[in-house]
Amino acid sequence: MGSVLGAVATTWLAVACGSAWYAQVEINEGMDSTQADTAHRLLDLALHDLGNGTDGLTAGAHQPTFVQRGDSSLGDDHMVYQVVDASARVVMRSQDAPVAPLPVPLVNGFATLAQWRVYTFKHPELPLYIHVGDSIAHRHEAQWEITTWLLLPLVLGLPLLAVWVRFLIGRHLAPVQHLSTQIGMRNGHNLSAIPGSALPIELQNIADSTNHLLRRLSDALDTERSLAANAAHELRTPLSTTQFRLHTLLDLPLTPEARLEADKALEALTQLSRRAEKLLQMSRAESAATLSLAPVNLSALAGAVAQEFWVQEELLARVRLMVPADSDVTVSGDFDALAIVLRNLIENALRYSQGSVVEIEVRPPGTLQVRDFGPGVPPEQLDRIRLRHISQDRDGAGYGLGMSIVATIVARHGGHFELASPPVGYAAGFEASVVLQPCT
Repeated sequence: MGSVLGAVATTWLAVACGSAWYAQVEINEGMDSTQADTAHRLLDLALHDLGNGTDGLTAGAHQPTFVQRGDSSLGDDHMVYQVVDASARVVMRSQDAPVAPLPVPLVNGFATLAQWRVYTFKHPELPLYIHVGDSIAHRHEAQWEITTWLLLPLVLGLPLLAVWVRFLIGRHLAPVQHLSTQIGMRNGHNLSAIPGSALPIELQNIADSTNHLLRRLSDALDTERSLAANAAHELRTPLSTTQFRLHTLLDLPLTPEARLEADKALEALTQLSRRAEKLLQMSRAESAATLSLAPVNLSALAGAVAQEFWVQEELLARVRLMVPADSDVTVSGDFDALAIVLRNLIENALRYSQGSVVEIEVRPPGTLQVRDFGPGVPPEQLDRIRLRHISQDRDGAGYGLGMSIVATIVARHGGHFELASPPVGYAAGFEASVVLQPCT
């Protein structure tokens, strides 16, 4: 808008300056014409007032007596005149005219002095000349008035013009802003078509092209997610079979070297199985399928997920569950998706807490918290670990998918995912909080 207003103001100023210059030229020409007409008229009046002195001028016998006239013959207080003879002696002048003859040549035409613009005219028969002078100050005043009235609307109207231009531009660019907002709302979870029926025809082509791109992007993402999900699903069976065979192999008498290699192979397969499971979870988290929202009791959810870890004897003492004893905490959500969230948070805490206790706490009205008391995370890394493929593992064992899966599922539930290190009120550790909408 500023550039448009600047262009309009510059153009207006240029036109005003050009008009002022042209008006000054026309004013000077008009005043010159008035001076010439006045000189021709006044010379006859001056000869009448000189009376018989003109005969003496004609014969050259004597000079006429000086006569001074008032300004009524001019009609303008800014104009004066002098009647001089051939020797430049003033024989008649107006009341405000200088006493000394004006220093201009005794020839027909205009001359410009410091204070006067002078027109000189010689009588056709007598040796008399008339000087009619117009005040330079008067001319400058007239030119200044014209210039002021040409530029004054610019000064006074520019604020109004700015408001008007802003209104018009805002009105005509509103569809562009609407289209920009709609495009900005699209992301990996919202690739719906942009409504273009209410847009101007110029923007409908952009909306149609954007919708075509969104459809292609949606197809590409669906293909990617389907490929990841299918690959992870297809890997489950052979991985489980291989793990079972390795467990069977480890039950047989083996040499120490063979047992060491079998243990390494089993560990690698376990990590691969976890990666496949994470890919399945990520595929579901980013799937375009609608979540099956229903009332979910967070205490029951936390108990069910905790049981999965308590089956391992070494985790019975490490994983602690704290739920409200006097009330149920119920939120609107997808039970399976929220179980994935809690499972990933617990696995993350167990992996990075260096053997510390992991607490699962359910707090009303709709909060799930998982905290540990390990070394924690530097503050500058709290936001980074939400991103995909960003892992806390210093030894490279992590995949960097767990926190990204959690953040995606929580966002699809319309909740908040908050991280703190250390937890509030503790000297060390890490805490992840999932805040969900409670059921009303």
